[in-house]
Amino acid sequence: MGPMTPVVFGNCRGWFHPASGGTPKDRGVVLCSPFGYEAICTYRGWRALAERLAGAGMPVLRFDYPSTGDSAGDDALGRVPAWLDSIEAGTAWLRQHGGVSQVALCGLRLGALLVAESSARRPGSVDALILLAPVISGRMYLREITLAAASGTDTAQDPDWLDSVGFRLHASDVAALRGLDINGALVRSGTPRLLVAETPKRPAFNAAALAALDAAGLAVDRLAFTDQDAYLRHAHLSLTPDAVFAQVVDWTAAGAPSGCPLVPPAAPDRLACEGPATERILRFGHAGQLTGVLCEPAMPLQPSGRVAVLMLNTGANHHIGNSRLAVRMARRLTASGTTSLRIDLGGIGDSDETVAWTYADRSTQLFDDAALGDVHAALDALEQRGFSRCFVVGVCSGAHHALQAALRDPRIVGLALANLPAFDRQAGGAPALDGGSPPGEIPALRRPRMAMRRLRAEADRFIAEYLGLELGLDRAGQWLRMLHSRGASVLLAYSAGDRSLRELRAHFGRGGRHLPRRGVAVSKVLSGRDHSLNSRTMQMEFIGMIEEHLRLHHSLAPEAAGQPGEVAPVPLARRFGLDPRRLSPALQLTSQSTLVVPQIRRGGLRHNHQFWNIAP
Repeated sequence: MGPMTPVVFGNCRGWFHPASGGTPKDRGVVLCSPFGYEAICTYRGWRALAERLAGAGMPVLRFDYPSTGDSAGDDALGRVPAWLDSIEAGTAWLRQHGGVSQVALCGLRLGALLVAESSARRPGSVDALILLAPVISGRMYLREITLAAASGTDTAQDPDWLDSVGFRLHASDVAALRGLDINGALVRSGTPRLLVAETPKRPAFNAAALAALDAAGLAVDRLAFTDQDAYLRHAHLSLTPDAVFAQVVDWTAAGAPSGCPLVPPAAPDRLACEGPATERILRFGHAGQLTGVLCEPAMPLQPSGRVAVLMLNTGANHHIGNSRLAVRMARRLTASGTTSLRIDLGGIGDSDETVAWTYADRSTQLFDDAALGDVHAALDALEQRGFSRCFVVGVCSGAHHALQAALRDPRIVGLALANLPAFDRQAGGAPALDGGSPPGEIPALRRPRMAMRRLRAEADRFIAEYLGLELGLDRAGQWLRMLHSRGASVLLAYSAGDRSLRELRAHFGRGGRHLPRRGVAVSKVLSGRDHSLNSRTMQMEFIGMIEEHLRLHHSLAPEAAGQPGEVAPVPLARRFGLDPRRLSPALQLTSQSTLVVPQIRRGGLRHNHQFWNIAP
């Protein structure tokens, strides 16, 4: 991947890609992204286009519109005018800091309509327009997202907002979009060069529109966007349209005069945003391959003894989270003085690949433990900033990585796991990525298989709790008991009716009623049914659960060593003179096994909170 530098202009967060190859040109490109879920689906490919343009000698700026992505602000009125203003501000920034006199605007989907309208507000201000799968009119676009909203899982709609996959537009912006039409905007813009990438089955312009553009003196070049559908789908399935992007790069570079691009001076990277909070980009891991956004309270507290929150990707969606869940959570947590880091694992979003990704196994690879090295690198980065204790949040695949990382790294003192697909994926029953039935599941065998798993889990729990022996019949229970022996807390959150609730039942009974009694482990069911937590109501509910959990269990510094809450492992052989190698085969224990020592008290048997490692 080519070099890129984080930038802030106005209240927008962006990335600058300096010209890094070919003959330097006196022409730069501003990339204007789609809106909402389409921006998440296409994010990785959008970065690839920026790097290819820069590799052809043209500096590139890509950025998030106000109140979207990593930029400041949340849902607000009048965002469409602010988006248009940000395009003009980005164009001015690139001219000043990129050392170019010519600028081309490139927009995808709604971004294409916005760049056309922006250029029409200042005719002749840009030298070329590149419209990829353009939205032809605001009315057509609103019909599309209204249909998407109607088919969503969250049926409760605020009449003042149009909600599609968790991304909302206020009624004022709906009205503003209705007034936008790409044909009229292009005629008014007077832009000398125009490239349109469209699918042959869904051409962007009809004959009348093309005639109007020709009459206005606009030279329109058309390109077949044959890979559009493969690009505009879920991020973990999205394929970068290499052939189309190569033609876009060649067309944009054609006729560009030679230039002497500037390397912008180090600019302030801190973005002030709601919370109040400040955010900056953090590069970490080997050679800075990994990227995250560090969100700190506007008046940061001393990190000593405080818990930082680490947020992981869901699937291949980049670090803003589903419907900006991670952004919203990070900024809200600053009100309680909490610092957070939302990251991209290798090969996702703005992070470089740390492990080779292939399309054939990408769905499975989202759960691969190779990503745990990236999680540990993030923990290292936080520890270098004074945070030796972390609370990790994950949804779906992010919950899987959070749990597995916690089992390996004692710096993780708490977890919030939403719709964890399976505690132990090797035990079977792991749902599909969308929370549906496991691939290849035979419905007729579901009940017998579930009953067998419950019996194994119950036997494992009984033997561990009442006999103090870990036999490993149910690794999920063993894992949670191990976390609790360290004093780590676990919050399990589930969407109503989610397939992952069956996994909770398989290991810990209905509603998690048999979760380990020692330590802190709670399960809660959210009010909505959306597996991805796109619903605003569900997001606020989940964030509220995390705030309460942090306040109850992680508001104070850890107690002094040797006090309650910290467990000092003691080899069992040394304490009782036992040799596990002489036990019967049925009671053979591994070096990670533990023994709970019961204490007899009046009124019955109870267990203390100490665990002893059995050293072979």
